[in-house]
Amino acid sequence: MLKLGWPWAAPRGALIGASGVILVALSGLVVRFVWQNRPTVVDTWWHDLMAAQNNGAVDVTARFLNSFGGTVSMSLVTAVIVGVLLVAKKWRESIIIGLTVVLASGVSTVLKILIARPRPIDGVVGVGLDSFPSGHTTVAAALMVALAFAFPRVWTWAVAGIWITSMALSRTYLLVHWISDVLAAAVLGASMALLVSALFTSVHAGRHSAGSSLKMSVRERSSS
Repeated sequence: MLKLGWPWAAPRGALIGASGVILVALSGLVVRFVWQNRPTVVDTWWHDLMAAQNNGAVDVTARFLNSFGGTVSMSLVTAVIVGVLLVAKKWRESIIIGLTVVLASGVSTVLKILIARPRPIDGVVGVGLDSFPSGHTTVAAALMVALAFAFPRVWTWAVAGIWITSMALSRTYLLVHWISDVLAAAVLGASMALLVSALFTSVHAGRHSAGSSLKMSVRERSSS
């Protein structure tokens, strides 16, 4: 059974998650209207650092993550995970994971369109036009953090951290995103996972409590 403890349980967890999503949106506004969609000093420094790297194994890994982490692939992966959980009758986990990925991807797409930040011009793989936030990293964070909340183990959190970090770094290694794009995306995906998980478990706990109270009331009446 999915159970969130302090500080992730609602309402605190939902507040933290919502704050993360809002923070990313506000950061996008700063990128668009304050920075005029230009890269920051840190963006430029990190981009130049990545451009100077040349490692065959890293290149192969980054290109694999580019393909595997795309919309079609991750949609299929999410669908398979949700399907397996439904067959296993883990309804709450399946809904939380599926809803998290859909919402995170949707918010990411809307922000990309509204902010319209250009990508670096020297990207080494074909990608779309808009850069902020990184869609690959958003979905990676949303899916993996939702899975870690659904099945909280040390190893699930470790895998989540490794996968999200690898995806984020691969996007900058391929020169298709600024570092601020992937940082914002990681926060967005993780925050959405926390928001959905906290709200859903809160609603379920409320219904379970109400059901238990009703059963107790019926028993008291029948025994009197």
